[in-house]
Amino acid sequence: MSLTRQVARALLPRSWRNWLRAPAKSLHWLWDDGRYRLGARANVEVWPGWSLVCHPAAWRCAYQAQATEPAQVRELAVFLAACTPGMRLLDAGAHFGVFSLAALHFGGPHARAVAVDPSPSACRMLRIQAGLNGLSERLHVVQAALSDHVGTAPMIDLGPLAHGYYAPPNSPRPARELTPTRALTVDEVVTATGLDPTHLKVDVEGAEAAVLRGAQQTLARATAPRLFLELHNQLVREHGGDPAETLALLRTHGYACFADDGTALEEPAILAADLIRLRAMKAPPAGAGPGS
Repeated sequence: MSLTRQVARALLPRSWRNWLRAPAKSLHWLWDDGRYRLGARANVEVWPGWSLVCHPAAWRCAYQAQATEPAQVRELAVFLAACTPGMRLLDAGAHFGVFSLAALHFGGPHARAVAVDPSPSACRMLRIQAGLNGLSERLHVVQAALSDHVGTAPMIDLGPLAHGYYAPPNSPRPARELTPTRALTVDEVVTATGLDPTHLKVDVEGAEAAVLRGAQQTLARATAPRLFLELHNQLVREHGGDPAETLALLRTHGYACFADDGTALEEPAILAADLIRLRAMKAPPAGAGPGS
């Protein structure tokens, strides 16, 4: 580490350094937010037949990639194919909430969503997006890190460089580098909001096992939700964890895992990938397909 970076780290709070580390992205963010406050809105088609009124930064920093980048388009397409009338989504690691907004559109007027994210800037954007699109009554935003306990969790604020993401620390960090963040479990959120989820999306940058450990009651229900998981196997290993734990938790509750095209996935194939997106649902009867 250079002397300049050492001095900056010693003298400046992380929140200030976040803005200085990526000046171009910081200026973009300030420009977009300034335009929004002056009345600018982006009217964009996220998916054929589905348009959103957007804060300019929501489109540029999140929804545009989901609508144009092949891997993310495929991820959204798989989710949309599984949307059902009146669905109830618990969106763990919602960021700017494209999946929550999609659930409310494609699930029809009786669909509901609870979007959970530890980042205050992401939660602000979620509330803005819900308001701009007339969805505030059906989208409940919870600012928290989902984990296996109720209390607090140390998180790293990545700032404008990563569009406001908060992430779990990937190595021991000084306390001044961490942001103590409210921690909740899936089961606690379900109880507090009254949402009995039909769908659970989990994108939490390597904390998948902790989220599932905190969802034991929800996953054990007879009407257990369909899962949409992003498994960060390499990241978990780098943190000293075992990505097989997530799969063991799924097996405990009778879930089977499927690829985007609906074919069953076996554990060795899942664990061989550094990062993999998959669906999981209660194992169907012998001879039956995985459904949509």
